[in-house]
Amino acid sequence: MNRKSLRKSSLSLAALVLMLITVLSACSSGGNTSAGSGDSGDSSKGGKVTLTFETSVYAEEPHKKAIDALIAKYNEINPNVEIKVHGTDYENFWDKLTTEVISGQQGDIVQVYPENINTYNSLVEGGAFVNLDEYIKGKDLETDLVGQELTQIDGSYYAVSNYAWGTTGIFYRKSLFEQAGINPDDVKTLEDFKEAAIKLGKDNQYGFASVVGSHPFVASEWYRLVARPVSGGIYFADGEAGPYTTDRINVNSEANVWAAKWWQDFINNPQATPPGTRDKKVGREMFWNGQAAMNMDGPWFIGMTKERDQALMDDLGLLPQPVVQYNGQDYKPNPTMYPLVAMISKSSKHADEAWKFLEWMTTPEAQAIISGSGMIPSSKTYANTDEYTSENPLAAQFFEYQENLYGPAVMDPPIPQQGAMSKILVTAAEDMFIGKKDVKEVLDKAATEMKYTIE
Repeated sequence: MNRKSLRKSSLSLAALVLMLITVLSACSSGGNTSAGSGDSGDSSKGGKVTLTFETSVYAEEPHKKAIDALIAKYNEINPNVEIKVHGTDYENFWDKLTTEVISGQQGDIVQVYPENINTYNSLVEGGAFVNLDEYIKGKDLETDLVGQELTQIDGSYYAVSNYAWGTTGIFYRKSLFEQAGINPDDVKTLEDFKEAAIKLGKDNQYGFASVVGSHPFVASEWYRLVARPVSGGIYFADGEAGPYTTDRINVNSEANVWAAKWWQDFINNPQATPPGTRDKKVGREMFWNGQAAMNMDGPWFIGMTKERDQALMDDLGLLPQPVVQYNGQDYKPNPTMYPLVAMISKSSKHADEAWKFLEWMTTPEAQAIISGSGMIPSSKTYANTDEYTSENPLAAQFFEYQENLYGPAVMDPPIPQQGAMSKILVTAAEDMFIGKKDVKEVLDKAATEMKYTIE
């Protein structure tokens, strides 16, 4: 796509956004159809307060159970506060949220990941979400919550890391490894991982449940496992660090090109990976059904597996992401850390009530409930208790990986353009890994489009 086409696409998008604002404003004038709350009560004065809570994970059963239990417990303590949850599946949540933020109709509380904060806050002039410095700066929350430092824009906090976090590893079926004669302790490097995946493949069984379809994971599995460890960044160099300028676009670097070629060869091996695994749900089902011996996921997958079939827990093993060997050097894995964080809408009529709920979520009582989601609770104090580690031994392994085997986690760039750049990357991944197009040509094109996005 040339610059003229790109500019035309940008103008079309701007026109679409303007149209959405007009339509949604017209809808809201005829009745409140937004996620935001419409009452004006005050719980401290005995009035009924309704808060709306938007999240991308509510569609997943372990998270739904944990969030429902959180709200039920909070309602026991605060019977005058009603909390309504709004959410959809991960893939569709973000476009829906974009539309709502632009029209000022997002929920009172919006749960996202740190890399999303600046993108959505900047959709509205002056910011769409509340500056939380008065609640967080200088308080214990600032140091006790995993990933809290990632929630800042220009030195100010716009979210609180009060739910849970995770990074990624390789889950495996113990029985399938044993049948194939593979010792999981021997799977240490990327080549070991590849050899194991091929050896595990036979008779409609595959080694690794990779995503090969129109889904964000078609890109993220590749760059989390292979590209970022060797290149330092898929968007920008030096661990996705600034300055975020066009000359620092890194997607078509030599290391990323090598990583894409490696992944292209790997997922095209008929024994190693299944063809056309359109989304992560399908890959997870294949793992649970015994059709795939390995699956890349985070601690949330433990809760999903337990929910799917308690009996599978005895067959569930966990490996760290493998070391990548490139140009004669060993590179530690540096998978993204995923804390779910919560923002408060500027359009909320009950920002103080929203904060009271968010702050309560950081308490040991609430963190114990959150642990049922399968992720690791955000409070370092609670997650390091004997109670948590003894009841969640598999999830506790992620602490060990993060501490001893992984390099510093590399996050997506916290810039407003990140959403557009992510879509460019997913399209490039589809071209390389589904369309099997020339890797260098595809990544050069992606670099040009990303540079235009930054400009």
